[in-house]
Amino acid sequence: MPPAKIIESVAAVFCYQGEIFALRRQPYLQAFPGYESFPGGKIDRDDPDLPHPSPLLREWDGKRMHALVREVREELGYDLPAGIASGQVKAVHYLAKALAPPVVAARFFLHVFRIDLETRPVFSADPGEIADCFWKTPRQLLDSFERGDALMVPPLRWVLQALERDPQGVAFGDLSPRFDEDRFVISFEQLSDVRILPVPSNTFPPVKRTNAFLLGDPGAPRILVDPSPESPQVLEKLLRTLEPETLSALFLTHHHHDHHEHVPQLARRLGVPVWMSDDTRERILKKYGSDYFTEVRLEIRREGDELTRWKGETVRVFEIPGHDAGQLALAPESLRWFLVGDLIQGAGTVVIAAPEGDMAAYFGTLERIIALDPAVILPSHGAPMRGTHRLRETLRHRREREEAIHRLFVSGKTKAEILDTVYQGVDQQLLPFALLNIESHLVKLRREGRI
Repeated sequence: MPPAKIIESVAAVFCYQGEIFALRRQPYLQAFPGYESFPGGKIDRDDPDLPHPSPLLREWDGKRMHALVREVREELGYDLPAGIASGQVKAVHYLAKALAPPVVAARFFLHVFRIDLETRPVFSADPGEIADCFWKTPRQLLDSFERGDALMVPPLRWVLQALERDPQGVAFGDLSPRFDEDRFVISFEQLSDVRILPVPSNTFPPVKRTNAFLLGDPGAPRILVDPSPESPQVLEKLLRTLEPETLSALFLTHHHHDHHEHVPQLARRLGVPVWMSDDTRERILKKYGSDYFTEVRLEIRREGDELTRWKGETVRVFEIPGHDAGQLALAPESLRWFLVGDLIQGAGTVVIAAPEGDMAAYFGTLERIIALDPAVILPSHGAPMRGTHRLRETLRHRREREEAIHRLFVSGKTKAEILDTVYQGVDQQLLPFALLNIESHLVKLRREGRI
């Protein structure tokens, strides 16, 4: 697997009388939807690779400074060089750097600059990118995360924690954690007490990992959702990673192999049961043999069952058929998050294929969860996202695609001709799966008497 592309980016930490300026990104953005953040963004190719002429900026890397000035102007409507010239900005420091974990195709290498202020500026936040913004102390921002009310990428927390320890700090150095991928599976939290382990798995291309989720308050059942190591070697890494944990059970959202590969071996090694729906159990045993779960205790879970606790709240089971008839989801009572398995993905579309897939059920499940309006969606592939924007866009897109399929079919087009028209530009290796989606739409249309 080629190394992940590294994208350099910058962020501004505006500091005034013990508070810092932070923002919440819009939930419809492709990158970090609805996350708490600092102003900033990636360094563009067109950013000049020359020292910035402004005092306080010229001593730092020119390309980074030009990018920082541009991003602050675009996001906040604030002229940083003018603020320096007026005396409103009294100091600029290279505060820290942090490299994102090597689990995605594009890794952000973040350069963080501290901007100390003499007076508090009036920012004009870009509503296209920024949903909300606020001046708070590092502890207040960390409290919001620790309550489970904020999504944050790890580098943001590392900076906040360093500022809490040393409010006057101006050079924290490299805050990147050191990951030993040769021995362990990477894990991190973007939502407090929902630990994500993006396990290398034999999943649907181009994705290469399936998120395993570690859940459970102290004293409550500790469960691992959908572990699916791609090989015995990755299984051993996962077991090493889990050594500090005392697990109560493994939980499977559904029967597809990239959500349970090597689970029998894992369950036996850990001495824990496997929880799943009855439909999932039947499909796995039919597909992989009646001895697949030899010496493993299986327990059936259904809609409304209580599994564990998160932040003191009961976490319950939801039945979400469509992608797979037996698929289960999890959510706490407050619906501050909803773990949806393969209902949607962080990128691309989900395959709805017979016999386990049902397009009408899929539409119904999307409509149900949209109506519940959970605060955060946790997919099995891709990063957590705030709000139901991706669910609503998926439903809208599927409805539009169904109308196109209906129109072409009643005009006499074959399924192959519909495929060529509706899925233009799709990777050739994905076309057989696109055809399965077309067939599922046609089944739904027949049931409704529309064809």
